[in-house]
Amino acid sequence: MLRIDMASEVLCGKCGALLTNPNAPCPRCGAAASGRYQGPVARTRKSPLVAAALAVVPGLGHFYLGENKKGIAFLIGVGGLEFFGFDLDLSFIGALIGVPLEIGGGSLWLFSIVDAYRTARRLEAEAGFSAR
Repeated sequence: MLRIDMASEVLCGKCGALLTNPNAPCPRCGAAASGRYQGPVARTRKSPLVAAALAVVPGLGHFYLGENKKGIAFLIGVGGLEFFGFDLDLSFIGALIGVPLEIGGGSLWLFSIVDAYRTARRLEAEAGFSAR
């Protein structure tokens, strides 16, 4: 049986002190933990128009933006309402005039496009990119 032991102690990158917890700051010099990345994360710019165009396919615009939970929610929501017939195809107004109106899946689909655009704008603002 092959057994691999990992070191439980590491050295501080600044002063060389022995650290028993690599995720805690150095007790001697107070340097940031060496076990995790502390620097800023560079974000790539994501276009709100591309996000909205991709959102024509439910969830795809959110996947483009890295909002995977939202993308899955819109994909399942619109898919369940549209393709599996769980929406309110025949609304009260549609029943009165005899034309079924699509208010469930269609409105959620349109909202997902608008939300992808707004989310991209918010992410641009948070990342410090100026508006185009």
